[in-house]
This record gives sequence, C-alpha cells and structure tokens, in this order.
Amino acid sequence: MISSSFFRLGVWGKWMLFTVIGFIIGGLVGTAVAFVSVPVVSSLIAFIPGANNQGAIGYILIGCGIIGAAVAGAVIGGLQWLVLQQWFEQARWWILTSAVGWIGIIVAVIALAYTHVGGPVGQPDGSFVETTLWDNREAIARSVAGVLIAALIIGVLQSLALRFTFQKAGLWIVMNMVVFLIASAIMVLWVRGAGGMFGIPVFFAAYSPFYAAISGITILLLQAQTNNH
Repeated sequence: MISSSFFRLGVWGKWMLFTVIGFIIGGLVGTAVAFVSVPVVSSLIAFIPGANNQGAIGYILIGCGIIGAAVAGAVIGGLQWLVLQQWFEQARWWILTSAVGWIGIIVAVIALAYTHVGGPVGQPDGSFVETTLWDNREAIARSVAGVLIAALIIGVLQSLALRFTFQKAGLWIVMNMVVFLIASAIMVLWVRGAGGMFGIPVFFAAYSPFYAAISGITILLLQAQTNNH
C-alpha cells in the first residue's frame, strides 16, 4: 500500500514536471512561431473583406495566436503524453486534441486579456472617464464565458482522446472549467493588461504549476477508477 502510494506520488510529480516544462517550452516555441508568422498572417488577411483597416492588428493578433497556440498545445500535449501512455492505451490522440484544444484556450485568454476591466476610457471630446469592474461587467462576463467555453471544448476533446466514460469525462471537463475560471479571475482582478505576444506566455508559465497540480490529481483519480473497474 505504501509503495503504491509512493508510486502514485512519483507519477503525479512526473506529470507536474512534464506539464510545467511543456508550458515553458511550448510558450517559448509557440511565441517564436507566432512572431515569425506575422508576415504570413499579414498577407493572408488581405483576403478577408474589411480586414485591411484599423482592425487589421486584431486579425493579425488572433491569426498569430492560433498558430502559436497550436504549436504550444502540441508541445504541452506531447510531454503530457509521455506520462499518459503508461496508463492509457488510447493516449496517442492526446497530442492532437491538446493542440486543437489549446487554440481555443489561448485565443479566449487573449480576448480576455484585451478586455477593458477598469481605468480611464477616452471620450470623443478628448476627456477621460474612470471606469470600474462593475462598469465593464458585461464585456468581462462575455470574455470569461469565452474562456469557459474553450475549457469545455478542450475537456471534451481530451476526454474523447482517452475514451473516458461519461462520468470520468464530466470530472475532467469540470476540472478544466474550474481551473480556467480561476485563471480568468486572476487575470481580471490582478494581472490586468497581460495581453500581447509575450504577456500571455508569461502568464501561462506562472500559472502552470497550479494547473499541473490540479490536473495531475484529477488524472490520478481517473486512473484509479479505471483500475478499480
């Protein structure tokens, strides 16, 4: 019993280590790829009607974010797969579903990071009006809802990859939604303005130990249920 507990603790530690490393390396590589892809994305938005105006920077940011997120998600998923393959025979789809799922997460977080949560807002007459969280509650709620939807999607995709039962999938999905709800609250209440090609990866790297710890505990619970059945 004791040896089994130590084994599970060791696996949890390995999951944490590989996940945090995945966030750091994935963030660096994903950011580099996103930065390099700026010229390509800039040329592609010319084919989007109405994109070549003042909103062009938004299209470029989202486009590069999608590319960088896919790369970062593949790196994170790849390192996590090294742990999962010991338990789940179907883990080979984990990398792909993680890459796709993290696109939604990172794009939603970018949108949240650029949501005005408080502070001065310029007026047409050149003056500024101070706003609060309450004043911007609707925009914040929409952005947080976007993050939760993305968390739901990545939870579903990863559950399908590991062929979880409905009950296990529910636990994994709820874990993702809770973890990213907490991340959203941190961004809104404390980080504020962490947007940008470099700010988002730094935030995720700092948040990764918490995500790794909670997701690791959840994986252990799900794996234990599998063994019991």
